[in-house]
Amino acid sequence: MKIVATLLLLSVLGCRNPDAHVSAASTLTQRYSRSKFAPWNVRASAAGRDCGVLLVETSIILDDSMVEAMHYGAGHYAVDGHGMQHFSRESAFHGVVYRDQSKRVWTYGNLDAEEAKSIAVCR
Repeated sequence: MKIVATLLLLSVLGCRNPDAHVSAASTLTQRYSRSKFAPWNVRASAAGRDCGVLLVETSIILDDSMVEAMHYGAGHYAVDGHGMQHFSRESAFHGVVYRDQSKRVWTYGNLDAEEAKSIAVCR
């Protein structure tokens, strides 16, 4: 009986809700499409093995300062008063990957750049 209870507890603790991450990313894409950033074509997706990474892609070329400002919601880069960091924490993502038109990658959180280059989108 103890083994069953332990296995049940571990499965609950390790459980992630991929559908919630996919839905949250879709909501973020909609927010950006109605913001001053609509011309950037910002698309957010849940990605990674557990769908716990927020993948943010744009149709423009970004630079380090733009990504940092988007991530932290600095100045005019805030959408709904916040940045991606706030959104990702609020939606229980454990990392954020930014990928621009040139396929350059920036990472925040618990993943490395090599992993981020080939990260798979959850559907």
